[in-house]
Amino acid sequence: MPQAVANSFAEWMNKAEVDFTITHPEGYALAPQFAGKAKISHNQHQALENADFVYVKNWSSYNDYGKILSHGEGWMLDNQKLKLTNNAGVMHCLPVRRGLELADEILDGPNSLVLNQADNRTWAAQAVLKNILSL
Repeated sequence: MPQAVANSFAEWMNKAEVDFTITHPEGYALAPQFAGKAKISHNQHQALENADFVYVKNWSSYNDYGKILSHGEGWMLDNQKLKLTNNAGVMHCLPVRRGLELADEILDGPNSLVLNQADNRTWAAQAVLKNILSL
């Protein structure tokens, strides 16, 4: 489960016509079949340069399944790192560990798309429920 959202997102982005980079700590790679044609970087600062959107997720290991990056180890996105981007919109699937994955200044700031993203799930769930009830 810890990699489900990250794998799905990577799979979708690989089908889109976008410049897509995955940055992660060493030892926390996604499943290769999902990472696909994405550029892979262990240098978060370099990967953030001129990004238009950043999707943050906690890191878990595919090869050492269950191993979770639990102390952040410098991977938390904050306003200082956001300055490297092209004023990027920031997404997260929730729940989020404030102060570990995303700084409060990002979650509560103008670049956060997190609440809009969560609100979209309401409409998606309603569409699924409508289809189920229509059977």
